Amino acid sequence: MSVWLEITLHFQLVSGLHITGERMELWTDKSLVLDWREEKHPVIPATTLKGWLRDGAERTLRGLGVDTCDSSSATTICGVCPACEVFGSPWQRSPLRFFDAELTNIPRDVRMSVSLSRHRKTAYEERLFSLEVAWGSIWAAKVQGLFPKSDKAEQAAALLWASARMGYAIGAARSRGLGWVCLKEFRATVDGKPCEDNKALAETLKALTSNPKGGAR
Repeated sequence: MSVWLEITLHFQLVSGLHITGERMELWTDKSLVLDWREEKHPVIPATTLKGWLRDGAERTLRGLGVDTCDSSSATTICGVCPACEVFGSPWQRSPLRFFDAELTNIPRDVRMSVSLSRHRKTAYEERLFSLEVAWGSIWAAKVQGLFPKSDKAEQAAALLWASARMGYAIGAARSRGLGWVCLKEFRATVDGKPCEDNKALAETLKALTSNPKGGAR
C-alpha cells in the first residue's frame, strides 16, 4: 500500500536573490523569473529547487561515507544510489513532485555588476551589466510524493531535511553574494502523521550508512 509524503520548508533569505527569467525588461540585462500566471511575483522554479536540494543531498551522503553519483551530467548519474531513488534519474522518475516557490509582496531593484576574468583576476572592460534582484525575508517551498513503504518516505524526508540544511545559497550569482538562505522550519508528514523531531530525522539518515556503497555504480 502506497504512502503519501508531504513536506513544507521555510527558508530565510538573508541576501538579495536572482534567478534569470526569459522576459525582457527595459534597462535590465538579466531580469527575474516571475510567476507564469500573472507575472507579478518572483519565483524559485521547481526545477531550480529540485536541483539545489539534490546537490545538497549528494554532498550530505558523501559526507556520511555513502557512495553517491554526480548529477552534474546525465552521463554520471547511476540511477540506483540513495539520491537517485529520491530525486530520480534518466531511467526512473522521482517519486517526488516539487512546486514553484513564490516570493510575494517583496521589493525588487536592479544591481549593477561587472564581468571578471578568472585568469587575470581583474574586471573586463566594457562588461558592465545589470541584474534584477528580489529582496525578502521568509519564503516557503512545498514537496509531495508517493512511496511504496513508510520507511522509504521517512528516508526521503530525512534526506531532504539534511540537504535543505546543507545548501547555503540558491540561484544565480551566488559567488557575488546573492541567494544566501538558511532553513528556519522543516515540516514533514507521512499519510498525515507528522514525522518525528530533528533527532529522529538524523537517526533515519544515519541508517543509510549501513550500505556505504549505496548501490552506486
